[in-house]
Amino acid sequence: MGFTRKFLAVIQNISIHLGNTRKIILLGAAGLFLLVSMIILGWQIYLYCKHRKAKKIKEKIAVSGTDPNKQYTEKSNLSTCSNSTDFLGLSDEDEYSGTKEYDYRVYKLQESIQELSLYLQRSVDFKLIQSNDDLVVDSKVELSGNLKFSLLYNKKQSKLQLTVKEASNLPARHFNQHTNFFIRIKLFTSLPRYQCILHQWDTKIVKNTRSPSFGDQFTCFIEKTAYRKATLKLEVWDFDKYSRRDVLGEVRLSFSDLELSSTAEFCEKLQKVQKEVIGEIFLSLKYLPTARKLEVVLLKVKTGCSSTSPDIGIYTRVDFYVNQHRVKHQKTPAKLKSEITVFNEVMLFTVADSVINQSMIITSVYETSLSKDSTRHLLGRAYLGRKKSKEDDHWLSMLQCLRQPVSKWHPLLI
Repeated sequence: MGFTRKFLAVIQNISIHLGNTRKIILLGAAGLFLLVSMIILGWQIYLYCKHRKAKKIKEKIAVSGTDPNKQYTEKSNLSTCSNSTDFLGLSDEDEYSGTKEYDYRVYKLQESIQELSLYLQRSVDFKLIQSNDDLVVDSKVELSGNLKFSLLYNKKQSKLQLTVKEASNLPARHFNQHTNFFIRIKLFTSLPRYQCILHQWDTKIVKNTRSPSFGDQFTCFIEKTAYRKATLKLEVWDFDKYSRRDVLGEVRLSFSDLELSSTAEFCEKLQKVQKEVIGEIFLSLKYLPTARKLEVVLLKVKTGCSSTSPDIGIYTRVDFYVNQHRVKHQKTPAKLKSEITVFNEVMLFTVADSVINQSMIITSVYETSLSKDSTRHLLGRAYLGRKKSKEDDHWLSMLQCLRQPVSKWHPLLI
């Protein structure tokens, strides 16, 4: 009542003439407004407390990692399933330990399989070399055999004539009873940095003998200046239609101090095959472990022999191998051959983390005709990846700089 008297006194002080009925109505409205305000304030306080409580529960769940309600339901489910576990004679802890032991056994089995694959890879110990088709295995048989051939150079006509006569006592692979041989001839000249192949021929294939007779004759024109810098290389190949070809050895003859005014006969012993550097290729590698992608960018190819013909082009083929097995290959479009040919072609290969260290990339550069369909001619190959349990510097840099492109020049070998 004290508040009412004070309120009426304030109204009386204000020179406003109101009737008693109006005064009562105003007083009721003020009381109603006060009541609504208190209700709204109480509702807001309730919502604040509820939100704070829910926040505390979430923080407890995040710290403990379990939901009390969910934990309760899981316990109730476990209690309902206790009869089945008791029937099997296993408790929840025994079941968990059994699952854990099973996962450990699977992990150990996978690890053993990976170690076995690595052991088999190292025991095979293949050495990859060049060929016109797929990979060729460097021969591990004992090096033996002789090769007979003759040479004649006509200075007036700048004409070189080669006759491959026969081979004798050639070695045979122990796992192949059939011996089929042919001779691959390469005539190349020395440049300041690279070797340039001038001509290449193959003899006929002679089957089922270790002393084949060929009798094939080859002729080419070569100037005197190039003749003095030229080298003749004859490679003995074991041909197998259903498996990889095998190069047994070579005979190498330099023309620098050789006079061939008349026909000269030669009988040379087979020597170990040596490779020549005919150019370089500029490659960029990038490995994306999350996407399991290997990005190979073919940037440039540099060769010692520049072609003057507008019809000669080159293209590049990339073969991706895992544990000496080819998984996929891609090739670029043919480009006009020049001293430095620019490709800028991107290729992607899918490779998992578990096999990236057992992977290998072989980049082959071929020469072909741009105007008509013709047989391709291998210029050289570059090898990247794992070589006899040692990783290439470029490959190792790629694995150390994940998701970053790493570029490097590589020699093209043949």
